[in-house]
Amino acid sequence: MPRLGADGAPPPLPISALLVGALAVALGGAALLLSPAAFTSYLGAPRVVALNHLFTLLCVGLVFAGTLQQLPAVMFVTKLVWPRLGWLTLPVLAAGSAAVVVGFLRGFDARWLVPGAAAVSAAWLALLVQLLATATRRWPKDAGSHALILSVVCLTLAVTLGFALSGARSSPQVAAQLGYPVRLHFTVGLFGAFLLGIVGSGQKLLSMFALSKGGPRWRVRYAYLAVCAAVVAEGLAAFARLPLGHAAEVMLAVACALQVWEVLGILGRRLRKKLEAPIMRYVVAHAFLPLAGVALLAGQGGAAVVLFLVGFVGLAVSGMLVKILSFLTWTWQFAGAATGGVSGGAPLLRDLVKDELEPVITWGLAVGALSLAAGVTWRTEALVLVAGAATLAGGAALFAQACHVVLTTVGAKRRLARAAAERASAQGSVGHTKVPGGTAGGEAPGVAKVRGALEDTGA
Repeated sequence: MPRLGADGAPPPLPISALLVGALAVALGGAALLLSPAAFTSYLGAPRVVALNHLFTLLCVGLVFAGTLQQLPAVMFVTKLVWPRLGWLTLPVLAAGSAAVVVGFLRGFDARWLVPGAAAVSAAWLALLVQLLATATRRWPKDAGSHALILSVVCLTLAVTLGFALSGARSSPQVAAQLGYPVRLHFTVGLFGAFLLGIVGSGQKLLSMFALSKGGPRWRVRYAYLAVCAAVVAEGLAAFARLPLGHAAEVMLAVACALQVWEVLGILGRRLRKKLEAPIMRYVVAHAFLPLAGVALLAGQGGAAVVLFLVGFVGLAVSGMLVKILSFLTWTWQFAGAATGGVSGGAPLLRDLVKDELEPVITWGLAVGALSLAAGVTWRTEALVLVAGAATLAGGAALFAQACHVVLTTVGAKRRLARAAAERASAQGSVGHTKVPGGTAGGEAPGVAKVRGALEDTGA
């Protein structure tokens, strides 16, 4: 049975991606503080587009890409193909995403956008091929895995389509050919990529962390079918000019409602009655879905995007980021280690999280989303400044929490390994004679094993 950390990529790869993704949230808050006026005018301005892609590519995108280096092996019950491919794709994705953000910030500068777009597109295409190759080893039958695969397909498509859109800004010929389908880009990216990614991975992870088994799977299946139908409807409206009215919006509303229903169903049959703070943040994130719907019905499309992206996606991703990072780092350090697991003194997963940081993360991101949506709606710089300060606080706390998890886990492993080595050395030195069955040079087997564990952690 595959397990997290053993059948995926080397753990430092996804851990690094999750840390950078957490840092990007804080950078987004700082950017809001520096450019409040940008969000009270035209939302297609370079600074707004740059900040949007800072969040989508460097935060959510990197967290998603890092998770794909481990989660598919668990969900598909197989081994990840080309597990070291991440040494190439993740750095290329990070560098390309940063170049894209700089290109947008510099007024859609092609000198940054072209190489950045090529790098990001190539990285996501490689990640998609890796995911499909892993799935073909043992094609999954559950709806959650299908939603995950579709989300990566949509994200790859959204990246390609998005960079075509940026080209349309500087080329009237491209704009005339494509019809500038911004709505299609948002539908594929926000709902096809991010919503389906949360639907697929969240269904598995929430069930695991909440100790919830069984239950129907049709809601997940119909949710991803509704999103696919919405993408097709938007594509037909953009390219075939079919008058489909609000068909796409209806399908997306159905998908969001099914996701909320699925989360409530998982919570209703869970065995763990008190959820940990990061999991509660993931659950609370779903309250922003109806808020985004209300904003859209009120004709506030910009506010709806903010509530969906920063509120729903931001809170959900940050919650799962902490839990995945805790589980992955703990497994990396203690699974099969000479020091043993919890019985050998390893900390519990909940002990890796700094409790006082969790409310700062949750309230910071929630207040940031609500304030930014209000600032965009009423064109008020003061509200955007509040959003920037809250998001900066939440992002900084998230990055501090992620660093705390990694440093606490690695530090605990080193302390336990060092203590075990000292005990084994003391026992082996009794009698000043070679221990029967010892290794070459008179070293006891226990000492050699623990010495290997110390070397593995760099101690």
